[in-house]
Amino acid sequence: MDIVITILLVLLATLLLAVEVALIPGFGFAGILGMLAMAGSVFYAFYAIGYVAGWITVVTSVLICIALFLWALYGKSLDRLALKKSIGSTVKEDEIKKFKVGDRGVTKTRLALIGEAYFGGVVVEVKSEAGLVNENEEVEIIRVSGDAIFVERVKK
Repeated sequence: MDIVITILLVLLATLLLAVEVALIPGFGFAGILGMLAMAGSVFYAFYAIGYVAGWITVVTSVLICIALFLWALYGKSLDRLALKKSIGSTVKEDEIKKFKVGDRGVTKTRLALIGEAYFGGVVVEVKSEAGLVNENEEVEIIRVSGDAIFVERVKK
């Protein structure tokens, strides 16, 4: 019966860790429960069955964790977290002279420090001075330096 409990704990841990890797990537509730079930299976195998079974469970658990790590690394599960948009625009030097401090526009993309914004119908690359700014938010030019336009979110 002890072997069945150990095997069920290892299977439960594998299932929870696979859910964490495939469905909800990150280190969340399923991952924590999976790691606790894995540790519990190792502890139970050493305590209830013996050292040989305990070491077999340790090796099995490590191999399962390596397999799940490789599955996450080379599988498609991490593609959902990847940023797929690329910014292909730049501000030309003659165009940058058109923009002045105080001009207001609307962000086209999320400014994760750098992104795109509309100013008078023109899409330009801008840099956020004050952290992240979501798309479709009003921004104001606070500084024009060289070939860069620095903006911040308009306070309401």
